[in-house]
Amino acid sequence: MATNIKIIRSIDYLFINDDGSIEFEESKQKLSEIANEKCPTIDYEILLDFRRTQWILSTEEIYSLVHVLTGNQDSFRDKVALLLLPGVNFDKDVFQELCSEKEVGIVHTFTNYEDAIHWFYNKS
Repeated sequence: MATNIKIIRSIDYLFINDDGSIEFEESKQKLSEIANEKCPTIDYEILLDFRRTQWILSTEEIYSLVHVLTGNQDSFRDKVALLLLPGVNFDKDVFQELCSEKEVGIVHTFTNYEDAIHWFYNKS
């Protein structure tokens, strides 16, 4: 079975103020719109690429953005992958703890694009 992957870059939906702060409510709304636009969303997996903006986001802030998608299961088929830079402002353990507390679903983090894509095709 073919796997369709929608790649969403954080620079496409993050609203950043002149002072460098992020407008989270506007950003969450835009992310939700992008995830749901122009396709039957149930046919797509989502890869969120944070590599260009990760340095300005905390682990909790990244989680709050991901939760916008996972809170709406109609946004994707089964999986959400996060593509992050290694060692930059992100604590994988804290993120996984937040996901397990909120029963987020199938979300994994990757530092390599090819590994993330391969994970989508892995049925386990």
